[in-house]
Amino acid sequence: MGYSASGTAASEVGPARQQQPPGTVRLADMLTLSCHISQTGQATVTFAGELDAASADQACEYVRDAIDAHPGQVLLDMAGLSFCDARGLGALVRMSRHAGQAGSSLHLVAPPPRLMKIIRLTGLQDTLPVHCEDQAGHAQVA
Repeated sequence: MGYSASGTAASEVGPARQQQPPGTVRLADMLTLSCHISQTGQATVTFAGELDAASADQACEYVRDAIDAHPGQVLLDMAGLSFCDARGLGALVRMSRHAGQAGSSLHLVAPPPRLMKIIRLTGLQDTLPVHCEDQAGHAQVA
């Protein structure tokens, strides 16, 4: 089941999921997610706010929809993430697992230092790799 622009549940249409990237949603009045597909076809999901117990499951579903709609690498722009609790971290791991099962890859972009510290302390660096670009603009995984 997907989510409408207001963040409420939207029923599936027909027997198959609609294969469009999800639009902008606001979850639990604390997290805004948006998906952008670049001209090169790369999907970027932008997080703004708090990824916590109140928003984690819906955020996971949103990112799963983006992965299903767009095969290939999916970037999670975390620059606007102000808070992430254990439930949010678990959702990020589930998103990464779903990407792998779908034949995609998932990388974090600009994760806040506190999130990176938690990722390192929990040993999740391989599960939640960070996407970087070198001086020439070539993608690298840190």
